[in-house]
Amino acid sequence: MRGNKLVVIGVLLAIAGIVGFIHPQWQGRDKIMEVDVAGKQLQVTTRRVTDVPPLFSAAVLVMGVCTVALGYISRPATKKS
Repeated sequence: MRGNKLVVIGVLLAIAGIVGFIHPQWQGRDKIMEVDVAGKQLQVTTRRVTDVPPLFSAAVLVMGVCTVALGYISRPATKKS
């Protein structure tokens, strides 16, 4: 059972690493604030943009592949009758 959990975690990590390569920038939600400037109401929109370094994506991908391999190794061998 432990091996199956490691395989699932490894697949999720590998997918996260691939997504990091495909989308190197992640944009958070827009934040809209109303500001009063010189008697006028203005709406200011801000966005948080996060850059994902390619080295981090590669490290997560390698961790995922290694975790999948460890999950396959740690599974008990099935006996054939």
